[in-house]
Amino acid sequence: MTSKKEELLKAKCCYEHLGGTLGNRLFNRFVELGWFEKSLSNQKEFEITELGMKELIKLGVDPFERRK
Repeated sequence: MTSKKEELLKAKCCYEHLGGTLGNRLFNRFVELGWFEKSLSNQKEFEITELGMKELIKLGVDPFERRK
């Protein structure tokens, strides 16, 4: 029997984005780091910050890439 700490975090790909527990934790961490912030025009939406752009690009993520 495995403990909670030993269990892998569940992640799922949903409509080409990362979801599940892992996706939620990553997003929450990005908000904590200041990479994303709530939109001033719509508090239900988030926007990538200038810092977030720089850091994602450092990680090799192209924030402007759109997949078909």
